[in-house]
Amino acid sequence: MAQDLAAIILPMYNEELSIPVLQEMFDEKIEMPPGYDYRIVAVNDGSKDRTLELVNKWAQENHRVKVLSHTQNMGVGQAILTGFGEAIRMSSICVVTLHADASHPGGIIKQMLVEVQKGADIVIASRFTQGGKQVGVPLLRRIYGWGARILLSTIFPLKGVRDYTVGFRAYRTTMVNQALSRTEESFLTFRSFATSAEILLKFVSFANKVVEVPLVLRYDHKMSSSKLRTWNTIRDYFMLFMLPKQECPLGRGLAI
Repeated sequence: MAQDLAAIILPMYNEELSIPVLQEMFDEKIEMPPGYDYRIVAVNDGSKDRTLELVNKWAQENHRVKVLSHTQNMGVGQAILTGFGEAIRMSSICVVTLHADASHPGGIIKQMLVEVQKGADIVIASRFTQGGKQVGVPLLRRIYGWGARILLSTIFPLKGVRDYTVGFRAYRTTMVNQALSRTEESFLTFRSFATSAEILLKFVSFANKVVEVPLVLRYDHKMSSSKLRTWNTIRDYFMLFMLPKQECPLGRGLAI
């Protein structure tokens, strides 16, 4: 019996400490809705540690793991785009993106896929919806997240969306393909973590339904050092507001 395929994208940059935790999460504990199977698309983004060696070993041990690799670091956004391309090629029904630092719990992927089955085109694992929270996040990082949320929701109000910057999301693959095929030039403008907001704002014009599910972010489970460059990301958020409408199709003030 044919099964629907979910592609789970793990963008990786210097994640050698996280890989054993990811193996435990996905090899033993991950659950799928009935009728679903999954493939893990691990995108090594020019890591300088043993990430590529360890993830290749994981792929040898688990047939569900596919490894792609950039020869140099291109940024988390480009790693995600590389994963999107593979998800489209493998004819997946749904694409899930999450951080590879072990702070995102794989256990809620099943709930996210169920929401796609129910008609959602974008499902956001949200720290700020009812039932969501952050554990172990440093004060400065919490202030940064709160400020980005307020700023983005004010400039780009989206009905029902509270978490604009989280990287843990599920997308309907047909919508991803449609959005990417409509872009004549590079889909992403930024290399920083502002790409999470940029992807959402560019995809949402192609989505009929966006929902959130609660995320308990476990920053205290994070294995690798932070890749966030705070001031570069803040700069890029302000540049995001100034993108021409054709580059950010949502435009200002559109609610869905």
